[in-house]
Amino acid sequence: MAAQLKPVAFQGWNALRLDNGLVTAHLVPEIGGRLLQFTLGGHPFLFTNRALDGQRFSPEEHQGDGSLLNWKNYGGDKTWPAPQGWDGAGQWPGPPDKVLDSGPYSASSEADADRVSVTMRSAADARTGLRIERKLSLAAGSSQLQLDLSFENVSQREIRWSIWDVAQLDCEASGSDCWLYVPVDPNEERPWHLLFGEENSQLQPDFRPGLFALNYQGIVSKIGLRSPGGWLAFADQRAEQVLCMQFPYEPDAEYPDGGATVECWTEMPGVPTPVPIDSPGHILEAEVLGPLRTLQPGESTNLRITWSVARCPGPVLAVRDAGCVHQSLCAQSNDGALHLTGTFGVFHQARAELAWQDAAGSTLATHDLAEVSPLAPLFVDCHAMAPEGAQSLRLQLRRADNELLELDNCTLPTTEG
Repeated sequence: MAAQLKPVAFQGWNALRLDNGLVTAHLVPEIGGRLLQFTLGGHPFLFTNRALDGQRFSPEEHQGDGSLLNWKNYGGDKTWPAPQGWDGAGQWPGPPDKVLDSGPYSASSEADADRVSVTMRSAADARTGLRIERKLSLAAGSSQLQLDLSFENVSQREIRWSIWDVAQLDCEASGSDCWLYVPVDPNEERPWHLLFGEENSQLQPDFRPGLFALNYQGIVSKIGLRSPGGWLAFADQRAEQVLCMQFPYEPDAEYPDGGATVECWTEMPGVPTPVPIDSPGHILEAEVLGPLRTLQPGESTNLRITWSVARCPGPVLAVRDAGCVHQSLCAQSNDGALHLTGTFGVFHQARAELAWQDAAGSTLATHDLAEVSPLAPLFVDCHAMAPEGAQSLRLQLRRADNELLELDNCTLPTTEG
């Protein structure tokens, strides 16, 4: 099915729906340019505050006394400036925020044979000096939603901000079966730090070398991580549904909040907290931050984040353009043949195939596996004979346009003789 764009009513709002038969994104420009819901085969990933369905407030009502208790938390995904704080002009004292978080955004769209896009733009914000632009794009045959985010300095002064994208993921149905996985530097003694709250049982820093895990339990806290991998994965392991985010990482750049490229906030109703909040749901926030950029009047900065969803068991060990890895590709000798195993989620409608490669990486032969879709996990469990000279095996997806995307690879066991 081709990607389509349609104006619709969604939870009482005037919305724009992006749909390609695999995934559906509902965008609501009038409440802060939000991506309010994103689904795969009908499975929703984002928290939405149904108590606020269709409600509209004046700028004064949005701002209120400036406290979190006054914030109209609609849910979904939105873009804010970082660092957050209340100490001076170089910090964003929100939410609440009557312009960037909750104000009306304009919307325009474009479409061609392969892709549809919606661009949402905020009003100019005098407090930060920013105009925020969020362009969301969806193509046919893929579960990937591309977010192109930009900050423009619309003031007459120099400003310095980081693009901060905040997605509120819904953990109510699956509770402690919800996990967040973030790659970290295994050689760094403590690649994560607490930003709010205390160390607690949700945090699993020793889950696996090079992989930080957070097991959602609703304890109110926030962590920051400097993640060199350029991805994170949210896994609802009860439903076997995974949402992954990929983003650029600049090792020499300065990031906010002690060098955080990824942050995670957790909350649930009824949990005591040192600051006054009224939690509307079982929420795990997956947050991606870009580098701090100094902008002169009229200058802009950009950040691209790619969202990809798939049916896949957890945990998630790796994320690539083709899909995510639950169990890595493995080849074991078995009575002269090779037993090949692995478990994956895929981000494209495609043909999965195995490519046998020599020591130089040249393909010697390919073996077709199956038609695959983001709507079902890919299980590799077969026996095969390696061609002469094969040293490694590549699992790849062949898209309808014949583009090849590598999903995983492994070295073949040596033959004794």
